[in-house]
Amino acid sequence: MKQWYALILAVIAEVTGTTMMKILGGRESIEGYFFIFGMIGLSYFLLSKAITLIPMSTAYAVWEGLGLMIITAVGCLMFKETLPLPKLVGFSAILLGIFLLKTGTIGGEKHE
Repeated sequence: MKQWYALILAVIAEVTGTTMMKILGGRESIEGYFFIFGMIGLSYFLLSKAITLIPMSTAYAVWEGLGLMIITAVGCLMFKETLPLPKLVGFSAILLGIFLLKTGTIGGEKHE
């Protein structure tokens, strides 16, 4: 179960790093880039811990899919980005895919 927590924390770190790219990317401050790279590095580190027991294909799909969904919400809410119907349908398909991958993974995980 701790691998799933690591995976969720990896998603949060990825979203934080990506959001900071938008906020700090246009500035000349080197400190901002250290923070961005630190969060993305932490995300990959936590993902590497998650795949010790979660199948790699499932973990990566959840990491990318949830990250995409959350960063889309952040873009809409914080940066007033639009979400037209085709994008909404596409994101719905991604959510369905994540659900199906997670459902199909039950019983397929390694046990300690």
